[in-house]
Amino acid sequence: MKFKSFKLFKEKCAIFLLLFICQFSSLFAAECVEDITVCHWTEKVSIVKTQNITASAVKLSDKFYVTNKHVVEDNLFVTLFDIKGSFLKAKVLQNNHPADLVILSVDNKNDHNHTISLYEVTKNYNGLRSVAFGIGRQNIRIFPQGNLISIPSSNYKQARIHSTIKNLPGISGGALINKKGLLVGILSSGSGNYNEAIPVDILNEVIKSTNRKKNIYNDRYVNIRICAQAIEIMNKNINQLSQIDLINAENACNLANLKTFYDMLGQIYGNYGDFKKSLLFLKKSSQLDPKSPTSLISLAVAYQFNRDFKNQAIVLKKLIKLIPEDVLVLRMAIQSAAFSDDIDFATKSLSLIKKYNNRAFNQAYSFLKQTFPNI
Repeated sequence: MKFKSFKLFKEKCAIFLLLFICQFSSLFAAECVEDITVCHWTEKVSIVKTQNITASAVKLSDKFYVTNKHVVEDNLFVTLFDIKGSFLKAKVLQNNHPADLVILSVDNKNDHNHTISLYEVTKNYNGLRSVAFGIGRQNIRIFPQGNLISIPSSNYKQARIHSTIKNLPGISGGALINKKGLLVGILSSGSGNYNEAIPVDILNEVIKSTNRKKNIYNDRYVNIRICAQAIEIMNKNINQLSQIDLINAENACNLANLKTFYDMLGQIYGNYGDFKKSLLFLKKSSQLDPKSPTSLISLAVAYQFNRDFKNQAIVLKKLIKLIPEDVLVLRMAIQSAAFSDDIDFATKSLSLIKKYNNRAFNQAYSFLKQTFPNI
């Protein structure tokens, strides 16, 4: 009887393995045509899979990988799947660092005997590329080059490197590299047009703070899972949750204390017309990362729907310094300048419209002329 059960178990494992390989078979077919300094990163990035999420992880050494806390949630173990088709069971080494990073160990018995080398911190952000798993193509891919928008100040532990690299599902935990092939950050989140990555100096802090001798079981990871599950339901239909459920979800998200979740909650509440709560969570996100285009754009939109044009103008003045060519930002800036009666801001916004979106200049000028006849 035991033999039959074991045989059945092996058969099920074989079926699972076959299905998994078929699902990600395109991993093996793709041939890298980029520079070798970029191509070799496809061998350092793996797929990380849990029951709920498929994302990316970066290999730090033969024994250790790194991904995001919001990827692993409160799982104690995850599965890694690399470009060569190897499966690895990895233990999650929870840490108390504020950043959305966690170390994974594939040597579950002797991980405390191995060291993790710290990464060289580079300030070279030329030719930024991301290497990560893309759910759309079902493979580990090198994304097109993007430009740097901003880097975080050292006193913000959850602030990110922001760039114009495309942001797609599955890239969380992937590698952000520069033209020389040096790792500059670990991908975390963002919007469609703007990418966010946690800088290498924060990765080094997480490596130092990870206790490999004794695993830490932190309630924060449970709250990350509870918050993520609530956000998934809210995205589909917020009315599926009772008022008590929403309060519990918000409490869990506050205890999870991740910038990514605050952004998502702010956008969800905004979509449902609750701009008071939208502003609450977007402000929390902006406090953690003041230079985030993703957070600031959502915050500007929420202020607009709340008809608070003076505070919207404050946010938009930050945005036109970060992303002056963004069409949505410029359109909001023109409106906000008029409604907040700020002629200096109007003049600046109009000059940026002329530079980056000249086709819209005449319309913007006519609109501002109604408020500022002498502009």
